[in-house]
Amino acid sequence: MGNNERKTLAVIGAGPKGLAVAIKAKVLEEFGLPVDRVVLIEKHGVAANWSGDFGYTNGEMKLGTSPEKDVVFPLETEVGDDELNERIRQRLLQFTWVSFLVQTRRYSDWVDRGRPSPCHQLWSVYLLWVSEQLEPQASIVKAEVVGIDLTPDGKRWELSLRQSPDDIILSFLRVDRLMLTGPGKTKMDFVEKNTESLPGLYDLESFWAALKTKKISTSGKIAIIGAGENAASALLALSQHAPLLQVDVISPKGFISTRAESYYENQVYSQPERNGWGELDISDRLNFIERTDLGVFSTHAMSILNEQIRHRIIAGRAVGLEQDGQMLSLKIEYGPKVLTRNYDQVILATGFDQISALKSLFSNTALKTLEKAIGSVVNQDQIKFRIQNDLSVKGMQPTLHLPMLAGVMQGPGFANLSCLGSLSDRIVIQGGGMQVETSRSPLSLAKGDI
Repeated sequence: MGNNERKTLAVIGAGPKGLAVAIKAKVLEEFGLPVDRVVLIEKHGVAANWSGDFGYTNGEMKLGTSPEKDVVFPLETEVGDDELNERIRQRLLQFTWVSFLVQTRRYSDWVDRGRPSPCHQLWSVYLLWVSEQLEPQASIVKAEVVGIDLTPDGKRWELSLRQSPDDIILSFLRVDRLMLTGPGKTKMDFVEKNTESLPGLYDLESFWAALKTKKISTSGKIAIIGAGENAASALLALSQHAPLLQVDVISPKGFISTRAESYYENQVYSQPERNGWGELDISDRLNFIERTDLGVFSTHAMSILNEQIRHRIIAGRAVGLEQDGQMLSLKIEYGPKVLTRNYDQVILATGFDQISALKSLFSNTALKTLEKAIGSVVNQDQIKFRIQNDLSVKGMQPTLHLPMLAGVMQGPGFANLSCLGSLSDRIVIQGGGMQVETSRSPLSLAKGDI
């Protein structure tokens, strides 16, 4: 492929998923394979959401997955030639978590401490270390994407970029494929627009900012709406920084579950194609994701919270919120019962809406093209059932990769950090149109592979 024919893949975000794609493209290009040019576009900086300076953590929380599930895990890239496969995997080993520890003289200490899960801030240091090795094959552009449109012929994406909040002159980048990363925006379905800025009300992003600046009141009553890992992180942070707070966790089920961590469940996240994910009924896939990833706490979080006594579980789903004097009045529905509880502060930790960010950036032309591709209005529930093998939206041209919504159709690990190396294979190799033939037959635990 000549340079004049080379295509470009733009990734919005320079976190783990974006870096995994960039590293894979870099290594494959080093071996002379035809891959698209990769450009990461990042508003704040590499791994900004993990550092504690931005995003959804203070940097002190523990990583929920094993750090060995790094940007190249599970290290099984296939390009159709056994000898070349081995050479590529050996090169990818140089970007692992362990390689980072060795290169930065942390390895011995980490092993002697029992291989602990790192805090988010150290994970961001690892990701920054990876990013420093990208050039010249991949590049990072520090800018904010403020608009996404199609080129006049409808064959490429046109991104409007702003270098700084005060910049009134936009630059434009035309690319062949687009990948969105990041969690999106906090779900706020039951919160009216005129109440979103009430004092004491926090979404997932503003909570961490307020905690960092010590604006969170350390006394009184606070409600955390949600029972998943986001709620667990907020609860852990409050137990450390505001131990006198009385905390209610509003859980739709009325209880908190611990994430399943067995060999089989971990294998489904790491190797969904080997474990028959695509052969399961959609209802069973949804049940698996709910039981192992949604509305559950990690075993690490639960072990710490077991020792805390200042939180309780309130059964129900938040359906309304309004100000009542100095308090926030929260309406909670559980079956036929509806009750109202007053709190000094409320944290919305109900999860993320990945499509909200997309809709806020897309032009009318881009939205209509996407609507035509999925056959309905643009919403998360419709799109997640149309994510195909290369983690792109079926029928959408130009190509739009949405790995955060790939869990149901392609495997639960693509939405988180469980198989970043496989994610990058799907996007760089399959999404780029590289023809790969492998002689190895898929494995299945059902066929006695344990």
